[in-house]
Amino acid sequence: MSYKVAHLDSRKRALEKQESRDRDQARLNNGSVSPSQLRRENSAFAVLPFHGYKMVAIGGKALAHS
Repeated sequence: MSYKVAHLDSRKRALEKQESRDRDQARLNNGSVSPSQLRRENSAFAVLPFHGYKMVAIGGKALAHS
């Protein structure tokens, strides 16, 4: 198996992040998105299908049934 090694260009990444922030701010300013919607979109967990999962334990301890 071979691995691909990637190198991060920190200046380029910083510019990309700033451009994303600027787009977000423009959307807020023109009213095309609400602050709460933008938070949901930008959440690291936004793309995970949580509706398809059920939490049954935390740290190996079963959750109490309601």
